[in-house]
Amino acid sequence: MDAVLIQCIVVLYKQDPEHARSLTSLLSVCAAEPGLASRIRIAVHDNSPCPAPFENRPTLPHIDYEHFPANPGLAVAYNRALSIAQDRNIPWLLTLDQDTAVDRNFLYRLLAALESDLAAQACAFVPQLVNDGVVLSPQIVGGVLYHRLPLGFYGFSHKPLVAFNSASCLKVDSVAKIGGFPAEYWLDYLDHIVFHKLQAAGGRVFVLDARLQHSLSMQYLEAEVSIDRYANVLAAEWRYVRDISSLKGRLVHRTRLLKRSTLHAFRLKNKSYAFHTLRAAIQVRFPRTVPSDAGKETTPGS
Repeated sequence: MDAVLIQCIVVLYKQDPEHARSLTSLLSVCAAEPGLASRIRIAVHDNSPCPAPFENRPTLPHIDYEHFPANPGLAVAYNRALSIAQDRNIPWLLTLDQDTAVDRNFLYRLLAALESDLAAQACAFVPQLVNDGVVLSPQIVGGVLYHRLPLGFYGFSHKPLVAFNSASCLKVDSVAKIGGFPAEYWLDYLDHIVFHKLQAAGGRVFVLDARLQHSLSMQYLEAEVSIDRYANVLAAEWRYVRDISSLKGRLVHRTRLLKRSTLHAFRLKNKSYAFHTLRAAIQVRFPRTVPSDAGKETTPGS
């Protein structure tokens, strides 16, 4: 039997494992493809208040469930999975949120890439996450702004990329060399800082010829993101800008926040979003991100 190649981590919050799109789709493909299933170990990290173990637990050989009612966030879950991968000599870590459905095409293209010469050149393999024909992830990191990749692009980019956590497959050794997943980014902007650090250390990100549908909660702010959660997003965003940007970058971010607060004031019924954005734009001290109920409002991840 071939060795396990991928340690997959699925993080859940207030959702039964049997109803999580990422987990059910992954298990469905693995059940139909035993050869593929033998190459993947799955860890389910459940941050829900109450445990929801599988009622109809699949008979796949490599699947573990753990419950963490204190909801420590994403970084803790990912670091635990990273440690499992290191202990078991599994070279790649696949991170999934609970709402991104994976398919056979993505998994086989990912596995083929990991078994090719590309694996020695890349620190990460990512699909295109798409909504209504628009590529949400990955994006090109510019000097000031992010730029969208064209639909259907695949290969290495000549410019740095940032990708969402969900469906990103990271080289275990590369993540370990940057110190793992930083605890201060316990939920929001964890993907941004990790991809920044990986590429700053010389890593390259390969975009797979695979597309997955993805819904971004920030596109439906009032419906899907509470005020407390949004405040945490703003704090994490400032931390990220502070950690990677020059003074010019921080000034540009303030300008961007002022523009965003104006849009929120005109477009959203709840003006608290505009107020919090404006306060973030004009504050002198940077806010701190602290694990709290703010992280319990929506699905962890981007």
